[in-house]
Amino acid sequence: MMIPVFDYKIFKTGGDVLVAIADSSVVGKSFEEGDLKIEVSSSFYSDSKCDEKEALGIIKKATIVNAVGKDIVSLLLKEGLVESGKVITIKKVPHAQIVVLK
Repeated sequence: MMIPVFDYKIFKTGGDVLVAIADSSVVGKSFEEGDLKIEVSSSFYSDSKCDEKEALGIIKKATIVNAVGKDIVSLLLKEGLVESGKVITIKKVPHAQIVVLK
């Protein structure tokens, strides 16, 4: 079994820390279905790479998370960080957003 690898980038604006994180396998691709479209651009999602443990540490420090891909969204669901009803799927690729209200 392969260990999931994620690409991520951290943006800090004002008091917010936004983490854009995606399965490495979907970075650089676009997915479109009906009115829904997501572009998983390397400029937005890819600054560094991490594994599951590192990803959780990074995500838990964020106030906003934008996550794309089966492995990262599965990890968020498993850890109870996002509810399954809040996940959207575009061309079988899950996408979830987390906003921590202060």
